[in-house]
Amino acid sequence: MDSLLTKLADELLVKDITERSAVLGPLSDDELEAAYDHVLEQFALELLIGADKNSEWSDGKLVIDANHGPIHLLQAAFYAVRLELQRRKLVCR
Repeated sequence: MDSLLTKLADELLVKDITERSAVLGPLSDDELEAAYDHVLEQFALELLIGADKNSEWSDGKLVIDANHGPIHLLQAAFYAVRLELQRRKLVCR
């Protein structure tokens, strides 16, 4: 699953998120749903790591000041997988 995430990250560096994904397109519906779960878990993990490393509360909001690269990468991957799920009319859990 991590190689899929690596390929998707590489694709997102050169391709607009609204374009069809050559990485996600060939996946079966079940594989795409598994990818969604995996990306969501990794995204949450990177947020937790970033919050743990360096964060503070400001005006009632948690400001994470660490781990920005992985957080933004996984956020983009999350939206790309979610968009593909929506294109296929599959339900995001």
